[in-house]
Amino acid sequence: MQVIYRLVSSLTGRATPSLHRHANPVSRRGVCPSPRADRTGLPGRRHENRPGGPPVQLARLLAFIVTAIPGHSAEPITLPAILAEVRARHPQIRAAAAIAAADRERIQQSDTWDDPIAGVEFQQAGHRQLASYDAAEFSVSQRIPLSGNRERRRAVATAAADVALAGVRTREFLLLGETSDTFFQLLRAREQLALTQASGDWLAQATTFSRQRLAAGSGRLSELISAETEQAQLDGRVVLLQREIADAAARLNTLRDLPPQTPVPELSPPPLPSKEVNPTGFPSLEAAQAHAFSHRPDLHEAQARIIAAQRVRELADRAWRPDPEVIFKARHLATGGRLIESYDTGFAVSLPWFNDKKYRSMQREADRRREAAELEADTLRSKTAAEIREMWQRVTTAQHQLEIYQQRLLPLARQNAASLKEDLALGKATIPEVIAAHRAWVEAQVIGAAHLADFHRFHALLHVLVGSPGPS
Repeated sequence: MQVIYRLVSSLTGRATPSLHRHANPVSRRGVCPSPRADRTGLPGRRHENRPGGPPVQLARLLAFIVTAIPGHSAEPITLPAILAEVRARHPQIRAAAAIAAADRERIQQSDTWDDPIAGVEFQQAGHRQLASYDAAEFSVSQRIPLSGNRERRRAVATAAADVALAGVRTREFLLLGETSDTFFQLLRAREQLALTQASGDWLAQATTFSRQRLAAGSGRLSELISAETEQAQLDGRVVLLQREIADAAARLNTLRDLPPQTPVPELSPPPLPSKEVNPTGFPSLEAAQAHAFSHRPDLHEAQARIIAAQRVRELADRAWRPDPEVIFKARHLATGGRLIESYDTGFAVSLPWFNDKKYRSMQREADRRREAAELEADTLRSKTAAEIREMWQRVTTAQHQLEIYQQRLLPLARQNAASLKEDLALGKATIPEVIAAHRAWVEAQVIGAAHLADFHRFHALLHVLVGSPGPS
């Protein structure tokens, strides 16, 4: 809110008081401005000198508008909240769910009987008048599902629907992994930018101090060049980090189904696990891999494809058994006095035994598809084990490096920079020495923050890879 007030002050050229100190329209003396002052703004009762005037009201309006922007929140947003947005709003997940619902409708379609067939034939004897007839024959036929193929077709449709449903969870699994990765990339870039900009204030003071010493004749040009060079390099890093932040924010907004330019609020990093708890969340690598084999959505989808191929094979085995067709025919004579002169009943059946190559080919096709599904599942299982092992190593490595920087390197770099600043004030150190020490301290902070962000990132990705919801 205070940022909005300062923005209004810069635009209007008027001082805007704090909202927390004077939030009511009563002045400091306890006298309410006169109605005329509210209407005319006469000298002595000017709006800029009383709280609640137009600048404050404009600031409040701008603050309300900013907080109403989609994706903007005054509170830091957490990774579970963003993952919930992706689950609920991403178009690819909704599209996959719609396809799964459409495939589910095929179960009812496959479980019904074939439509009955009705027909009529007209007989003309000795004339060619189409509007008249000598005899008419009506027929109705219905195929009776006695072979068991209807149940097999229902099983095939159910297996296909299960594959589509597993595909929804697989799509969600992939998007959640991408979202977690993007979240921590943005968090890392923002933390590095904050540290880099914080070091820029001191570097600007060092540059000014070098310029003053050079003007007084007690400094050297090399010190000013060193300070200016460091400042230019710092500005370059700031630009690169700002570009990285903008790209990561755009990717995160795209995953949240928001416009790429939507402001992303402050991100809340998850807490660090205690030293007594395994940072990976699993007692061993084998336990994490076993959890993935039983919970990964893509592995479930691969298993569903194997089952679907097996159901197709079972249907191909039953295709040799035809369903009989019951036929009823009735005849009517134009010259007769009865509605139905005679009728016939009978049945018909297809003869698949004379088409052996067709049905043998269907069986071989089903076998090949099942073999392919099993090989893909084996490949995916091996790939999953390798991915979890790699992410496991990344988590443990990031934690080890984080402990080194937090417990050893950061305190030493901070102590060295503080000591050289004191020596500079006493004339025992030069500007380049202080700048080098300060650069080492800033780099230690940046690398330490990067290791912390990488630890959170790898930890979240490990939970995604094993098929669990991830850290809360």
